[in-house]
Amino acid sequence: MNEPQTLLAIENLMKVVIKKTYHWQDLEYDLSELRNDAKLIYDSNRMYSPLIQAYFDLLPELIRKEDKAIFSSHLVFKQFQIELRKEQSSFLDSAKKKRERNWEPFRKYFKDMVSHHCKLLLVRVDLNYPSETHPGVTKFNEHIRLLLKRIHDKDTIFEGQIGYAYRLEQGGKSRGYHCHLLVIYNGSLQFNDNYYGHEIGRLWKEKITKGSGGFFNCNQASNKQRYRNKGTLGIGMIKRCNEKSVDNAFEVIRYLAMSEKADQYMRVCWKGMNQFNMAQNPWKDIDPKKS
Repeated sequence: MNEPQTLLAIENLMKVVIKKTYHWQDLEYDLSELRNDAKLIYDSNRMYSPLIQAYFDLLPELIRKEDKAIFSSHLVFKQFQIELRKEQSSFLDSAKKKRERNWEPFRKYFKDMVSHHCKLLLVRVDLNYPSETHPGVTKFNEHIRLLLKRIHDKDTIFEGQIGYAYRLEQGGKSRGYHCHLLVIYNGSLQFNDNYYGHEIGRLWKEKITKGSGGFFNCNQASNKQRYRNKGTLGIGMIKRCNEKSVDNAFEVIRYLAMSEKADQYMRVCWKGMNQFNMAQNPWKDIDPKKS
């Protein structure tokens, strides 16, 4: 198994372990099933979600002497279950609140952008890895840093960008680490969003990940047509005079900021690693009528 698959396997195991119906005397054996894979990916400098950190804390190499009673005392095990259920619930609630807090500044940012540009070109690309080449979070973090440097420096395909936002996630099944990226261009100067989407994906695949990455260009014609048919197309050329397309674009950025998929969170990250971020708002304190 690769790193994200191992983390998901650990999480799924611990979800079973904290169920009230779990037979506590099976714990030591059940934990041992993933031990070899777990030891290969553990790093004390990383931050893990509660279920996964709890698993690592019970490894023979890491367990504290006072915690070993969990394997011999039903009462100790029951208390462990109660505390871990509370910790996981609190973690998920906190993650949801963070996603909700992302929305207002991003909404204001995009509203100001619409106010200052009669046309915007929204390019959305999902950046990922095929399962057979999937790296660990260290390499993923390195790739994201390289990508953001390109965006900030307005290098190559990002030369005309006037804004961006991204969300880092881990698939709830086997998709692994991936990045949802939105890049915004001045629609009065740039067009052909399909081209920009493809070139951003190609940059990720060929230059940043050296061939190990993959991507999905959301701006390709067939994908846009599906949303156009439903009346929900909110990427590509967005004209301020077209209220429907602007409203659809707000839905696109709302989803990027808040992500309604509860299982798409990062199970591991480095300290200071932002799971959502966006460009600074250059119009934050400017009245569009005076600019």
